[in-house]
Amino acid sequence: MAESLWSKYGAALTSAAPGALPFFALANRVQVGGVHLHYCRYDTPVEIQFSDMPGVRQMLCLSSGGRFSSAGRQVEIDTGATTIVPSDSSFLGSYGAGYQHIVTQFDEDALRQKAEAIVGCSLPGLLIMPMLEPLPTASRVRSRQITLALAQILEAEATIDMPLVEMGQALSSAFLLENLAGFADRFAEEPKGASMAAVKVLEDYIRANWNRPLTVEEIAGACGISVRSVFARFKQHRGIAPLTYLRDLRLDHAHQRLLDDPEDSVISIAMACGFSSFGHFARRYRDRFGELPSTTRARRSGA
Repeated sequence: MAESLWSKYGAALTSAAPGALPFFALANRVQVGGVHLHYCRYDTPVEIQFSDMPGVRQMLCLSSGGRFSSAGRQVEIDTGATTIVPSDSSFLGSYGAGYQHIVTQFDEDALRQKAEAIVGCSLPGLLIMPMLEPLPTASRVRSRQITLALAQILEAEATIDMPLVEMGQALSSAFLLENLAGFADRFAEEPKGASMAAVKVLEDYIRANWNRPLTVEEIAGACGISVRSVFARFKQHRGIAPLTYLRDLRLDHAHQRLLDDPEDSVISIAMACGFSSFGHFARRYRDRFGELPSTTRARRSGA
């Protein structure tokens, strides 16, 4: 484990106390949509010294408890708290027996670019976030939900790149809204109105790119406007969010494939049309078409 920590993370295992239990540790990491996810589990107490870790990190404790120490400060962490660790920082992680966490790692420059794309203007100075403070998990609901959903999909070892990339981008946006000082207020500012022709440009871009990973930031950049304007234009002229429009478009394609492609399974069609959860796909499909996708397939087979 000491060798792996040093080669993969540049970190040093400073102590391990197996006690009566066999020593066991597990770590996995993956990059999804520009975000790194790290899962760690320690069945026995360990201490690890991390040096100059790149990227802003959000620690989500899943079980047991631990403590982070950096520059004379100590932060206790448990399942009821979340901690933000600043980029290029050194800290000592002390983890109790049975400790598990998922860490989301964000590149600071990428976060800034995303934030500026969303609000449609430059953000001078450093990103101001709550660093090394215990934050109530209840105030980080959206980023926690997306992180755990991503972990479940990855644990299933499914190859579904399109929804994974979009969920990774959504995780970055949720992190900004929950942590960047004043960002939620800037996002909520009312942008200028837009014509129906401008909305048509947005719709055309979504229709041309529905079958690949797509984010609101990309839509905004391609159409030369801010993310706030994208949301406002759709709300004004369509009464829905742009990603709701994208989801409905994907449902329409799935519906047509269920009628036209008898060889493909319902699950494979759902995945090909950008849905990572079959249960979510089935619920949304029923809301839109008044029946389950299996019913549509059976009706087609009967015909």
